[in-house]
Amino acid sequence: MGDVFFDLANFAINHELDLAGREALLEAYFGAVRPDQRRALELMRFMSDFREAMWGVVQSAVSQLDFDFESYAAEHFERMQRTAAEPEFQAALS
Repeated sequence: MGDVFFDLANFAINHELDLAGREALLEAYFGAVRPDQRRALELMRFMSDFREAMWGVVQSAVSQLDFDFESYAAEHFERMQRTAAEPEFQAALS
């Protein structure tokens, strides 16, 4: 909570920004893009989906709402897997 890269990554992942879009987002926010900022954004995109997926898991167990939280969680787990396979994510890990 309160991490600028988490907030930017949440925006980027939920608006399905491609690499050029993510670069433009960082440039618009910071004025210039440093490699460490690029890495932080890539890693936090994964964490944004992890948070959403886990929220769906918890809600499927505790919520009384008529909503398919299991599918919601599965959708975010699947997007996490796609993100983890991206070269930019792999590079950010190293």
